[in-house]
Amino acid sequence: VGFGVAAALADEHLAEDARRIADLNQEMRCRLLSMPQVVINSPADALPAVLNISVPGYRSETMMHFLEERGISVSSGSACSKGAKSHVSAMGLDPALVDSALRVSFGRYNTKADVEDFVLALQQGICTLAHR
Repeated sequence: VGFGVAAALADEHLAEDARRIADLNQEMRCRLLSMPQVVINSPADALPAVLNISVPGYRSETMMHFLEERGISVSSGSACSKGAKSHVSAMGLDPALVDSALRVSFGRYNTKADVEDFVLALQQGICTLAHR
């Protein structure tokens, strides 16, 4: 019975959550387009809950840990491949983009403030971390 109630509540907010997540993804894309160091790997018609980006010259693991120290969780690969390189290589991307790929996921509880925090922290990482 509890699961049925949870499913009904989730269904009640599904369309609203999907629109809000798509808006957050678009906001993130717009903010990142103003950063020449960042490459957006996800195509424009990709599912909005995930955005894959690269910051060439900065290893994904290094940037991921920098962001984590600031309370921001991203990954360097797909959700089903913990510790593995990003699957963006299957998209035919340059190895430098694959080596610096970050996977940003959006969910029900993310806000525009989270997008701003991420962009600011990413800018700080670009300015702070050693470029290779």
